[in-house]
Amino acid sequence: MSIGLPAILANLATPVAAVYITRVISDFGEAAVAATATTDRVIPVAFGVIFALTGAVGPILGQNLGARLMHRVRRALTDSFLLTIGYVLVAWFLLFLASPGLNWAFDAHGENARLVTFFCTYGVVAWLFIACLFVANTAFNNLGFPLLATAFNWGRATLGTIPFATIGARLGGPEHGVEGAMLGVAAGAAIFGLGAVAAAYWVTARLAKRIEKL
Repeated sequence: MSIGLPAILANLATPVAAVYITRVISDFGEAAVAATATTDRVIPVAFGVIFALTGAVGPILGQNLGARLMHRVRRALTDSFLLTIGYVLVAWFLLFLASPGLNWAFDAHGENARLVTFFCTYGVVAWLFIACLFVANTAFNNLGFPLLATAFNWGRATLGTIPFATIGARLGGPEHGVEGAMLGVAAGAAIFGLGAVAAAYWVTARLAKRIEKL
């Protein structure tokens, strides 16, 4: 329960953020909501490798912690971040190339198609940081700091989403409010994603010092 409950609470944060983003975007019409629905279908497919990685790397971190091999824990963490960033960059490039095909597949036209293309061109940048946050959360949960995962997920879902999406939408105005909201969400994700990466290395350093004293 000490690990499972914080992990459950952490996962509840993402739907809360999604609800608020949908609320902000809904002010800009049905086409904006339709574009969001399209990108929400694409994301699990495009970034399935990230979800798989976060499930696979946890036991590796935990096993090496149990063996008191902290250099391997740090190496696994660093490799995971590098793989995550590399994969997102490749996925971003492929989504950029595939945006016309996605619009055709989802029968998107006009404003809907323009927003899907914008997401594939610029909005995917948020996933550079969200993916790193996912990896960091896996480290927190498997290294004995699950409350950090809860704090960072809820931080991104609230402080990293609500003000950034709202301000971005207002700055974008009636014509580009959705794009502004997307970039605002990316800015909030950058803050909490980079913070989570720093915290993950802080956790490993703290554990290494603790092991040295044993």
